[in-house]
Amino acid sequence: MIAFQERRLQPECDIYALNESGDVVLFELKRSTAGGDALDQLLRYTQTAGQWTYSKLNDMFQKYEKNELRGTDLAEAHQESLGLPQRLREEDFNRNQRMFVVGSAADQKLIAGVDYWKRQGLAIDFIPYRIFRIGGQMYFEFFSKPYDVHSNPNDTKGIIFDTCRRYYPKALEWMMQKKRISAFGDKKEAVRSFNRGDMVFFSHRWEGIVAAARITGRQVMFDTVPDTGEDEMYWDVRFETPLLTQFDSFPSKLTFADVKKIVGKNFFWARTQKTPFLTREEAELLLVELQSRFNCDGKT
Repeated sequence: MIAFQERRLQPECDIYALNESGDVVLFELKRSTAGGDALDQLLRYTQTAGQWTYSKLNDMFQKYEKNELRGTDLAEAHQESLGLPQRLREEDFNRNQRMFVVGSAADQKLIAGVDYWKRQGLAIDFIPYRIFRIGGQMYFEFFSKPYDVHSNPNDTKGIIFDTCRRYYPKALEWMMQKKRISAFGDKKEAVRSFNRGDMVFFSHRWEGIVAAARITGRQVMFDTVPDTGEDEMYWDVRFETPLLTQFDSFPSKLTFADVKKIVGKNFFWARTQKTPFLTREEAELLLVELQSRFNCDGKT
């Protein structure tokens, strides 16, 4: 529920809102790349907001120009707006504050800052968006979490992608034979996160990264896997590491700990495509290191 918005030339956050618990939620909006200064600014605003009493919040709410419930007590408006079974007590409002920076892309200073304060227990997060053009049409998109910092979805990127070993033990062997990257069954749509030219790293459960390839196909393809009858969606690839011929052990690989150390960040390992995606530079770093494990630099 929006309770107040920034006034022109006033040192205020862009949007002040209330959640169901009565916490004050602050949104700092940036039109372009949100640098570290946006985080410093938001922390100052939050420190001020944390001192507000219910009376102060109610006064701000009554002055909010776009408030359709002006004249209604804040607690009553809060209950009505969010469909709560009963009104909160005045002392329940603003017990906690939550913070969001909204920007078109994030620099590493901001990401590191947000991650640091989250580790310290602050309720803070970053919401990136991007605006892009496809076929003459403009599109606006918020990123899913964990967030991706690519401002253009068509940018060449790297994706750590699961081989589906848990549900289809021979999937990796199948992809090596067919020279493709695949997803199966109800996870098959995951391959839509690729574009031609992207680098894909084959993430094999309990092992780590065991192969790397570049997307060469022009579009996603469809197939049915023999013996299992599973629907498959895939891209054709060119392998940048040797084709694997045995699948019982993997002496040449990057462990998940290696990956984290090389690129300096962690991933949501439970997903088929491990987010956040890799930048072109991060993908090249991983590729060089993986090729060194194979003692090769050729393509297959």
